[in-house]
Amino acid sequence: MITPARDLPDDDVRAARTTAVCACLLDRDCTRLPKILRSVRESAHDPMAPHRRALKEYVLGPDRPTAVERFNAAVSALAGKAAAQTAEARGERRPDLVVPSQRTGSGTGAAEPGGTGLASGDPAG
Repeated sequence: MITPARDLPDDDVRAARTTAVCACLLDRDCTRLPKILRSVRESAHDPMAPHRRALKEYVLGPDRPTAVERFNAAVSALAGKAAAQTAEARGERRPDLVVPSQRTGSGTGAAEPGGTGLASGDPAG
């Protein structure tokens, strides 16, 4: 809910404040208050709900995949790219390189059971 400091038209308030596009605007005389309270109590009467959902998705991203899933995918992609660049810089061709996944509590922390998560013959291992 936003209470404009001046008596401006709703469109001007929403243009001046980005997040106001999904807010309920309360006028100085509070004539809109009953309508606002009803929209809070009964979501079916909330005219701004679709705008808030759109803003949430724009700011935070979609619900699926989750932010953590998107982050993990991005980290895995970067790790793979870094490993490929490192191998290339060493003059190696590493099609068999396996980038370990995030630890899940198995104890080894490796991509394969009993493994180290490093490709065989890796000088770093």
